Amino acid sequence: MKFRSVCKIIARRPFFEGMLRPCTFTFALLWLLTLTSCRDIRLSGRVDGLDGDTLTLDLLQVSYSETIDTLITKADGSFSCRIKPQGVNPDFYYLNYKGNRLASLLLAPGDKVRLEADTRGHCRIEGSDESARMMESEKEYASMNSKCGSLAARLESVPANSKHAADLRREMGSLYVSLYRSSVRYIVENNKSLTSVPVLYRKVGELPVFNQRLDALHFRSLADSLSTVYPTSPYVRALRKEAEAREKALALDHRLDSVSVVGFPEIELPDLSGEKVKLSSVEGKVVLLHFWTSADGGQKLLNQDVLKPLYEKYHAKGLNIYQVALDPGKFSWAQVVKSQKMPWTNVCDIRGGASPLVLLYHVDSLPTTYLIVDGVLSGMQPQTEAELRKAIEQSL
Repeated sequence: MKFRSVCKIIARRPFFEGMLRPCTFTFALLWLLTLTSCRDIRLSGRVDGLDGDTLTLDLLQVSYSETIDTLITKADGSFSCRIKPQGVNPDFYYLNYKGNRLASLLLAPGDKVRLEADTRGHCRIEGSDESARMMESEKEYASMNSKCGSLAARLESVPANSKHAADLRREMGSLYVSLYRSSVRYIVENNKSLTSVPVLYRKVGELPVFNQRLDALHFRSLADSLSTVYPTSPYVRALRKEAEAREKALALDHRLDSVSVVGFPEIELPDLSGEKVKLSSVEGKVVLLHFWTSADGGQKLLNQDVLKPLYEKYHAKGLNIYQVALDPGKFSWAQVVKSQKMPWTNVCDIRGGASPLVLLYHVDSLPTTYLIVDGVLSGMQPQTEAELRKAIEQSL
């Protein structure tokens, strides 16, 4: 009798059946654990000059970084760790020492990566082509950003109207254009790589590199390309939302340029009752357009101490107010409006700082106030109560 047939007979017998089933379960469990561990990311390396020092490993959670591991280096500066992937897509990880970034990594499930680094900014990566590519791009970006920072510091120390200042501004402008062009070239050449995503959010000082309205096209193009490779990546989903917001702002911009009937970008948002109210529907020779947030106590006082007295004094003469709250918390906004009993039009954009209106109306900070006089957006942007009062009196 063949060996396979003997096994089948034995397996049918109650005594052996009771023994074999736990073995089969144990084998399946071990196979499953082995399969799962194969998906783990293995990261090891050495940082020159560190002996028993602490490194932190951060994971980028789209809008913020979260520390997921603390690594203690050995006497020679070496370390190693195993990372559980968040899903099937690559994720961004950052290796830091005392708050300074040593390496930026884009790691996929199953990657085995080794790096050699020091605390002076040098880093060599093996086992992850994407991480190596991203690190090279970041070196170029950091170098140009450092040059811009140095020029900005020199600019502060010379007379603003001097030829030297003009030369420094021209050199800074040239560097900015070079960085913009190299960034565009990178995302075009790497439009199927997630390493292109951080490039779109680069800054020179506080100024975003991609800060023009037409840059919405770069966001859309990259989001569409990456969606074909990483359709479930949270980074790609966030990029698509950003692209949509920028496209809406761009569409409103085009509408403003092409339509001369309305002398301002139209706004249509829900009021307390949930009914959408257009800015163009608010009557008055002068309409005060006011962007604010109910989360700021100072801005709530502004309603009572400044806007309400102005409204009561000038409403009969033709003043009206269209107040836009950039508040993700619609409930808290509604409570403030009801408690303060503001008689003018109050609407809320729950997208908050992500609202297209921020770009469209150049809302750099809150509160921001504009005047619409005789249906046309005025160039005046009053900053103080005295300026606001004077502008209203001159316009009525």
